[in-house]
Amino acid sequence: MQPLIILGSARSDGNTRQAVEYLKTLHDCELLDLNDWNFSYYDYQHRNREDDFIRIIERVLQHDTLIFASPIYWYTMSALMKTFFDRLSDLLKIHKEKGRQLRGKTMCVVSCNGDAEDYPSFAKPFELSADYLGMHYGGYTHTWVSQGELSTVAKQGLVKLALQLQKTSK
Repeated sequence: MQPLIILGSARSDGNTRQAVEYLKTLHDCELLDLNDWNFSYYDYQHRNREDDFIRIIERVLQHDTLIFASPIYWYTMSALMKTFFDRLSDLLKIHKEKGRQLRGKTMCVVSCNGDAEDYPSFAKPFELSADYLGMHYGGYTHTWVSQGELSTVAKQGLVKLALQLQKTSK
């Protein structure tokens, strides 16, 4: 089964998209752009049950490997990706049967910014979330785009991720 890339960037056609498109040339992956969906912040009263969040999760659950791709904004994931992660709380409160289906899946992370500087703490919320949800943490790949081009080193990191995906999909 092909992995699912979950793109959480303010710009659907930005640098992070460029990184995941390169990954898609290396390994067959499906792409889900969070900008294409209508979902809102976590709500303790669950008044947002009619938005697209559960439809997103139903698509997510069809895949064994999830690759979360986000630009680095202020040393952390984008607001869009954070909103998605906050909504995972719905799977612990009102959609527990769907939440349990995340167990055993693999979570990988791809970040992107405008230079080679990596912030290892960026991946920590993903890693801790994977552990909390009973998922396998498949690691973190940092990428960057300089002068409109994905860097050679970033491409090498994505090649390494693609090789890892090939091993796990057999």
